[in-house]
Amino acid sequence: MSRRYMAMTACACALALGGCGRSGEVTEQQMALRSQGMEQALSGDYESAVASYNEALSLADMRAGALELDIASYKASAQYYAGDVDGAIETCTAVLDLKKSAEMYLTRGLLYREAGDTESANTDFQAAKDMTSSKDLIMLGRLSYYMEDYNGAKGYLEQAYKNGDQESLYWQGELYWQMGNKDYAVTLYQSYLEEHADHPSVYARVASYQMDQGDYESALSTIQDGIALEDAGSMQELLGYEIAVYERMGDFETAKLKMESYLESYPEDEDAAREYVFLKTR
Repeated sequence: MSRRYMAMTACACALALGGCGRSGEVTEQQMALRSQGMEQALSGDYESAVASYNEALSLADMRAGALELDIASYKASAQYYAGDVDGAIETCTAVLDLKKSAEMYLTRGLLYREAGDTESANTDFQAAKDMTSSKDLIMLGRLSYYMEDYNGAKGYLEQAYKNGDQESLYWQGELYWQMGNKDYAVTLYQSYLEEHADHPSVYARVASYQMDQGDYESALSTIQDGIALEDAGSMQELLGYEIAVYERMGDFETAKLKMESYLESYPEDEDAAREYVFLKTR
């Protein structure tokens, strides 16, 4: 993903999040900046997105309500996709200092896990679990999955599906994929996509499986369906798979053209640049 932000310190972020209440005019400005940041993040311009979120937070004038916390969550997401995991953790911590929530503990836990701090991650996952209603089976299943309690996750998610929650199919797919049963995981993913065709990360999972099976035509179709969603968070991975499929199909000319376009969008990808040198010799 692209690099991004005009960084603020965790202290400054916390100050920008203090208090509650604001004028209607300020609210409109903040919401416009939030929308602007979301559009910038969607296009992959995470640095500008963070700047927009920071500007929106600076308008809070030592006040923090639901809108400021929401903007801070978007900021943390943009920081993550920019590769600034530590900054994203700091943003989540600033939010949690003001308002405890299971979702924010979950988000920070995932960031800690990304940073390799398993102990802190599991502490946050447990904090999220302690705040989660026993009726929220999906959340409990997700948290159990992240804590590697696979039997517990399986129980929660299967019960959620029995209760009619289709989202459980996706998370069961993630669970079985992690457990190494990719055949069954892909069956679950495909069932999920029949009702929820707008989940881009599922396309990447299914396409990678189809490639491993040598079913390149199906993989290409799956990838292109995912690309059509134009989701910035999954686009780089899907475009990379698309190039790989053309290579495996022996269509090196198309692979080269696709790689040229890819490198225009992701010039920092050194592995892709080396692969492009190879493709030019084919």
